[in-house]
Amino acid sequence: MSHEKRANYIVKKLKSELDLTDAQAATLDKIKEDVLAKRKELKMGGHFFPKEAVDELRADKLNPEKWNKLGEEREKKIAALRVFFTKKAVEFHAVLTPEQRGKLADLILKFQSKFDKEDED
Repeated sequence: MSHEKRANYIVKKLKSELDLTDAQAATLDKIKEDVLAKRKELKMGGHFFPKEAVDELRADKLNPEKWNKLGEEREKKIAALRVFFTKKAVEFHAVLTPEQRGKLADLILKFQSKFDKEDED
C-alpha cells in the first residue's frame, strides 16, 4: 500500500472513530498533506533498501562503507521526518477534545495489540 493510500485510510478512520468536527477534519486533512509533502521533499522512498544498495549486491564484493553511508543518509531523513511529524501531532492533539484524545489513545492501543498478536503467531 502506498504512503498516500495509507494516509488516506488513517485519516478516514480517524474522522469516523473520533467523530471530528468539520474544522478538526480540515486540520487533519492539512496535516496529512503536509506530512506527505515532507516525505516527498525528503525523497523518502517506500523501500527499505535504496536502489544503490541493491545494486551493490550484484558486485563481486559488497562495499560496507557505501552501505553504511546509504543507511546513515536514510536515518537522517527518518529523523527529520520524525521531528516534523511530531510537530504535526502536536497541532492535531491541540484541536481534539479530552474525550477524542482518549479515543485516539484507545485506537492506537487497539492497533498495536493487533500487531502484537500477529507477531506471536
